[in-house]
Amino acid sequence: MSPTRTAALKLLAALATMLLVLISGLGFALYFAFVDTTPTPANSSQPLSSPPDTKASDAASSSSLRDSIADAPMMTTNPQDATGGTPALTPPPPLLMPASTTVGALGVGSGFPHTPEGAAAQLGQIMVSTLQPMDLSWAGQMQQEWFQNRADSGMWPVMLLIQGFLERAGMPLGLEPDALMSVVPVAAQIKGVDGPDWVVACVLLDVTYTRSATARLAYGHCERMAFTGGRWLIAEGSHPPPAPSTWPGTDLAAEAGWAAWVEGERP
Repeated sequence: MSPTRTAALKLLAALATMLLVLISGLGFALYFAFVDTTPTPANSSQPLSSPPDTKASDAASSSSLRDSIADAPMMTTNPQDATGGTPALTPPPPLLMPASTTVGALGVGSGFPHTPEGAAAQLGQIMVSTLQPMDLSWAGQMQQEWFQNRADSGMWPVMLLIQGFLERAGMPLGLEPDALMSVVPVAAQIKGVDGPDWVVACVLLDVTYTRSATARLAYGHCERMAFTGGRWLIAEGSHPPPAPSTWPGTDLAAEAGWAAWVEGERP
């Protein structure tokens, strides 16, 4: 069974589970914790008649390495790990994150440095700007502006998450006026790098949803990031598997590789 088919079946199973739970309070937390974001395969078609050459071999080697980095599994967590846990006696290691220095496309904070931390900081801004409105049309615009090559990106797992959330919440046109969503990056990790222009960055988000009740949980997400045109974009290739969604500041979060998000001073 293809990875895409497997991902679709897992997602449908998760959504079927949510039919029994309203998207508020615990239901909201369960939806985010159970929704599947298994990566879709990258567009890897190559002309069969292409003769081998050194450049093609180097490109294939780089692609294989990047796929290996992106597809490496991460810690598996349970839904309850996203909603709480025992605070760690030892504070988590900090990761100094650069602050944005300019405003990019669609009002997203940008201008991050050409470093792995810069890639993670940019991903954090992209995720906040995409998830906070919980609007599919807006998410499509974000994908258009912040993907290196949208045609080669497959189905963005974030779009599936928003689609399923809005369906179960009964808000097909987006969040209604009495529903509020807050998204804040609280931790990050660098899964791997391949040269100065390519990084797999992961962010852990503190997500709070308020309507008739308030629910709060942690949501982890990873993406390939490429530095091109003077900014970090979500790179070509399959989307990495789900990042561990662990409550920040717990021993489990540290074990999962999360470092506390500490924003640095503007230059």
